[in-house]
Amino acid sequence: MPRLPLRRVETLRQHLDALIDATDLAARTVHDPVSYPRRYTDPRDQEIAGLYAASLAFGKVDLFRRPLDAWFDWLDRGGGPYARTLSDFEPEAGAVEQLYYRWARGPDLIALMAGARTVIREQGSLEALFGGPGPVRDRLGRAVSTLRDATGSSPISRGLGYLLASPAGGSACKRWNLFLRWMVRPAEEGVDLGIWRALDPADLVLPVDTHVLRICTFLGLTQRRDASWRTALELTEILAQLCPGDPVRYDFALAQLGISGRCLGYRDPLTCPSCPLDRLCAAGSKGSATSA
Repeated sequence: MPRLPLRRVETLRQHLDALIDATDLAARTVHDPVSYPRRYTDPRDQEIAGLYAASLAFGKVDLFRRPLDAWFDWLDRGGGPYARTLSDFEPEAGAVEQLYYRWARGPDLIALMAGARTVIREQGSLEALFGGPGPVRDRLGRAVSTLRDATGSSPISRGLGYLLASPAGGSACKRWNLFLRWMVRPAEEGVDLGIWRALDPADLVLPVDTHVLRICTFLGLTQRRDASWRTALELTEILAQLCPGDPVRYDFALAQLGISGRCLGYRDPLTCPSCPLDRLCAAGSKGSATSA
């Protein structure tokens, strides 16, 4: 990725900082999946809750919150995410088996829990999966492979395979990168938790979803249209020029701009002028090619 001109870097930083300032972080966090690990104060609960919440954080928020609410109610009845995960148990009949969200089913979550239990018993924490040498892609690939093996599932179901997506397959691994952002970035802004030290914020990769990709395209940060690992890495390298020590700093504000509906995906004379990114945005009118 070529270096951006200094003036371009400064302009982008100024407008993205303004976007963060204009985002009600506290209010948006309440409705974000990060709210699930933020329910807990024990880091052991937080990292496991983060794994479960990030795993189902795809599609519309109001849809995936329903199975997550049911799952976390069940976890809390067993003493919380850590206690329930580490306990040897037979799931109450029907309590979890009937859970589903799109192609992920209750048995897939139970298998994910079994993998987490094995890893924690053997290595002490989920964080331990991400130690060792290499860039985050390599560490994530090793972590996913270890978790897959630890589930004891053979063959891997479609749902569990989706929950345990690997960058080795080219996936942007949005949900994994989201989980890592929660665990690694500092907690000062009241969004992320900052409880891990195995990775540095500078190591993180942007969690690319449809909202972030669309807005980054409008800003001219990429011409790529695919939510792939290559796209995520390209955008991360650009944002690292703005904030070398914390390239995913702008992720939450960018995602919430789309999730909240403030970005309609096309130029609107009533909505767009109030957006901090308006002067940099190349979105077209409704139905035009640039708003696709």
